[in-house]
Amino acid sequence: MELKIKSLHKSYGKQKVISGLNMDFSSEGIHCLFGPSGCGKTTLVNILAGVIPYDSGDIQGFNNKSFSYIFQEERLLPWATVEKNIKFVLESYNHKGDIDSIVDNYLSLVDLEEFKNYYPKELSGGMKQRVSIARALAYDGDILIMDEPFKGLHLNMKKTLMDYIIDYWHRKKGLFILITHDADEALCMANYIHVLEGPPLTLKKEIVIDEPPGKARSGIDKIQKYREMLEDKITE
Repeated sequence: MELKIKSLHKSYGKQKVISGLNMDFSSEGIHCLFGPSGCGKTTLVNILAGVIPYDSGDIQGFNNKSFSYIFQEERLLPWATVEKNIKFVLESYNHKGDIDSIVDNYLSLVDLEEFKNYYPKELSGGMKQRVSIARALAYDGDILIMDEPFKGLHLNMKKTLMDYIIDYWHRKKGLFILITHDADEALCMANYIHVLEGPPLTLKKEIVIDEPPGKARSGIDKIQKYREMLEDKITE
């Protein structure tokens, strides 16, 4: 799978958000775009997913791919129940299979099965984010984009969802892209960490983690060397 970015440029007026960026996503795995808020990470993935256009450059391998997307904002339909918010993306794109069963399965995953008939205005911010996660996973696109997916979630729910997404990747394989500025999230989940700065968005370093994602990394000795590599870059 050849997924490459070559000499990518994107500006908003006089503000250069991305300038001559080169990146390679050719290896399947969980790729983390790690960097401070406002450096251009979200703009990059929105370009990859076709949400916004870019000015110039070459993007290879992303055409004809379907995307599951967990946005920073939950982006739920306010007039639809939790259940119908998830059904909407499945029915709109002719998703095959038992839709009712799929919806129930993913609501159970995020511990919201009892809230399927609630409307977004009746949910807390964290609950709405969990619906957004369930919706993206239920859609089951070729590429999963996760833009700060765990904000607003309490620690236990965050760990549960991180473990599930890692397990989901082990079963599905393919390409997942995680955006975060949280070192613990990056070190727990990612096979590849792309350390970024900006604007304009600049690739400073790439870290390949040999240990498989998830619980196998729980030992401090196994992950400490990668943490040191990441923290060295943060403090530069």
